[in-house]
Amino acid sequence: MSGYEPALWSDFALAQLGASAALLGLVFVGFSINLRDIVTDGQLVNRALEAVISLGTVLVASTAVLIPKQSDDVIAVELLVIAVWTTLVLMRLQRGAVAAMRAPGAHAPRSSLLFRQVAGFGAMAMLAVAAITLLAGAGGGLSWWPAAVVIAYLGALTDAWVLIVEILR
Repeated sequence: MSGYEPALWSDFALAQLGASAALLGLVFVGFSINLRDIVTDGQLVNRALEAVISLGTVLVASTAVLIPKQSDDVIAVELLVIAVWTTLVLMRLQRGAVAAMRAPGAHAPRSSLLFRQVAGFGAMAMLAVAAITLLAGAGGGLSWWPAAVVIAYLGALTDAWVLIVEILR
């Protein structure tokens, strides 16, 4: 079963390492366009950091899978640690957004926060499932990882779009 053989995932990991690094660079360049507007609002800074962390998580997870001569269990634990750490960071970054959403006169649509939560936590849930099922040797293993990557990309690119285009409206 290929979901349980990390060595077979090296091409995918290498492709995601390159793609996430390139997107991360583009996101930083894009943020520089509206940097003044972004840094004056703590919630926008947090949203920018969410995009960076989502792409960085893909990069770090891909790197973990590419480290040679690791056992499947070690890779699974690394991916699980990455997923848990990222989830905790995202919870911290989104805490202010939840409070701001509830404030009187809030202008951001609830769907915006909901999408951020689904994308961020959904990607980390898929990564955790990949790690846990790889560790268990049943349930799909790394076959869950592509879903985590796609969801992370969607979340990060949506955050980037908001911070580059939407804040100017």
